[in-house]
Amino acid sequence: MRLLLATGSAAIVLLTAFLVMARAQGPKTNPKDGAEMVWVPAGDFKMGSVDADIQALIKRRPKLRPELFDDEKPRHTVYLDGYWIYKYEVTAGQYRKFCRETGRKMPEQPEWSTDRFPVVDVTWFDAAAYAQWAGMQLPTEAQWEKAARGTDARLYPWGGEWSEEKCNNYSDTNPIGKGFHGICATPGGSYPQCVSPYGAQDMAGNVWEWCQDVYDKDYYARSPMKNPTGPDDGEFRVLRGGSWGSSSVTVRTACRLRDSPDATYHDDGGFRCAVPGGKK
Repeated sequence: MRLLLATGSAAIVLLTAFLVMARAQGPKTNPKDGAEMVWVPAGDFKMGSVDADIQALIKRRPKLRPELFDDEKPRHTVYLDGYWIYKYEVTAGQYRKFCRETGRKMPEQPEWSTDRFPVVDVTWFDAAAYAQWAGMQLPTEAQWEKAARGTDARLYPWGGEWSEEKCNNYSDTNPIGKGFHGICATPGGSYPQCVSPYGAQDMAGNVWEWCQDVYDKDYYARSPMKNPTGPDDGEFRVLRGGSWGSSSVTVRTACRLRDSPDATYHDDGGFRCAVPGGKK
């Protein structure tokens, strides 16, 4: 991972300079892939879960075991420098452009997908390669979580109370979430109530999103307070946000999922990109 990011460092520096100079002028678009970005300002936020969060979850879902959520603890304070993050998940159309320009093979997309839908069936390596091509990075776990929950430790992007109507998840009764097979991903922004405090969309449900970090269930106990980037080594990578096939348990802002970087998650796994934006 570190080598991959290093090879794209020049592009990242140039794009970061462009974004810093232009930030005061309003919403920004990555000139490489046309992706709209939102700004997350520098500062502290509370990362992870407390026992009360888990107890409330188990009260609603009594079959859940408390130890399933140990990797979300302890809740800890994290400081992040300001950064940009994609407003929407990377689309099939954007990924198709990347494949045309790089000669990479476009993964087969589900029959319900069009270029407006999130790209799916991508590995961590695919996502990281796209981010490098776009002059970006995959968000760290901390960047992803702050962009999703803000500074008030909300359980979902919209607040502290679960509402299945506010995101694309498996129990959603909103007709917009129904596809050819009864349920599927949706184009970015189809659930406008699923907006984070910073304006990012679909950070609960729709598709799982790869993060930059190596997974370690005990990392929170030793995580640095400032700009954590995860462990140096490990077998798995982190995914966040849940998908259209997820319940209220896994679309929470603090929920962590691990998998092999070679895994594709078929039709419910994608990603978004981020980039440091310098000082305000």
